[in-house]
This record gives sequence, structure tokens and C-alpha cells, in this order.
Amino acid sequence: MATANGPEPEPSDDADRGARGGGTVQIVDHALLVLKAIADADRPRGVRELSRDLLISKSSTQRILASLERVGLAVADESTRKYVIGPAALTLAWKHAANSDLVGAAAEVTARIAAVTGETACVSTVVDDRRVTVHEVESSQPLRLITGVGRPYSLFAGATGRMLLAMLPEERLEHLVRAHTAAGSGPGDGGGDAVTLTRRVEETRARGYAFSRGEWVNGGCGVAVPIGTQGTVSAALSIYGPEARLTDDRMTELVPVLRSAAAQISLRWHQPG
Repeated sequence: MATANGPEPEPSDDADRGARGGGTVQIVDHALLVLKAIADADRPRGVRELSRDLLISKSSTQRILASLERVGLAVADESTRKYVIGPAALTLAWKHAANSDLVGAAAEVTARIAAVTGETACVSTVVDDRRVTVHEVESSQPLRLITGVGRPYSLFAGATGRMLLAMLPEERLEHLVRAHTAAGSGPGDGGGDAVTLTRRVEETRARGYAFSRGEWVNGGCGVAVPIGTQGTVSAALSIYGPEARLTDDRMTELVPVLRSAAAQISLRWHQPG
């Protein structure tokens, strides 16, 4: 883009964000930023826009993408040369799930909850200020809801997001509420001002469970309860299904069942391996 003094200079390698400090390696920091940017995007990303958005020089961005493409973590469209996440990322996700203490602790119990309730059962955590399902057992019903393992959702829409927010320290909760209200809400993102959002979370914290109805998908309902926190990881157990089956009475009836299951997961999760 041109300026009054001529063309706008692109970020230099020395001026790249994440400069050396805090014991990190700059090029690794940059490669991870690029990888995360294409993984989080809902459309292919080009070199120029990645360079601009991440404040990394275009030449460095191009080299990083070439390296990611070589190992299968990024894939470029031959005509547009824009990038999406590559198939090798599936292996990383599978390895995480296979070796996760939380997933290991939750797998058997979550399968039982899905069978008992007839609904999709999920275990979720907070990743980069978003709600992410780390383990899911789908309902066997023809009409069912699926969240999708690894797919990020807003913390401000849905029972699970609200439950996870209720488990966070006050300082982090306040930061997330400020950031969310400043950015504005989009479809499926939850609405309300800071006072309203904070009140909803406080009510969830006081009850110890959360309900949702049509918040992130029309006709979908959910119930979520806390599993617990280990280190910096907070986790919640939830079920999701269509409102035809998950009436208010049915969701209330299932809260003790989910709480018992969450307690079992928490006990297994906190046991030394």
C-alpha cells in the first residue's frame, strides 16, 4: 500500500513480531504463528496477507510456508497459491488425543454417557480463548448433533462455553469478556454487553451446570457440567441433542447423571499415570 512518502515497507526480519526474548527462537515462533493462522482461518490464506497480519516479512513467510508444505502441514492451491492446513496436522491431532491424560480418563465414561442419554457426549477445554472438543462420542440416533473434535467455537455461546468460562480465574474471565464485547458478536458467537455476559457466567458458576437452547445451532440443546482443572487446563463434560428430545425437564433430569460421570473422569484424570 502506498503512503505519502512512497510505498509502505513490508516488515523486516529484524522488526518481525516475536523477536528474540523470553528464551524462544524467533524463526520457530514465526513458523508456529503462520501454522496457527492457516489452521484457524475459515478460508485459504495467501503469503501477502499472512505477512501483513502477522507482521512477518514476506520473504520469511514464504520460506516458512514452503517448509510447512514440504512436511505436509500446509497445502497450497496450485492456481491461487493460497494455503490451508495440511493432512499431517491430522496425525498431530491424533497423537494428542491418543496420549492425552484427559482423553484417556474420559473415553470410557463419555461412551457410557452417550449410551445412557442417547445423545452426543463431549469433553471440551479452552484453547486460545475458544471452546474446543477434545473427545466426542456421537449419538446413535439418526437425528443428532456433532461438535467435531478440534473445531473451535466461541466460549460465549452454548452450555459448554459458559461452563468453561465459569471455571476460569476472575482476571482471565474479565479479559475475555472485554475482548469479546470489543470485537462484537457474530452468528453463533453469543450476544450481550459485558455486564450481561458476566452475569450469565456467575449464574452458571452458582448453579454448577449450564443449559443452552438454540445458541450455536438452531434447534440444538445442550447440558454441561465441570470436570475440573489440572494445571492450566479446565475441562467440561456435556451432551448435545435436538430440542425435541432435550426438553427442559429432560436436561434437568440428566444433570445428576452428568455430574456423577464428571466426578469419575476427574478422579481418573488426577490420578498419576
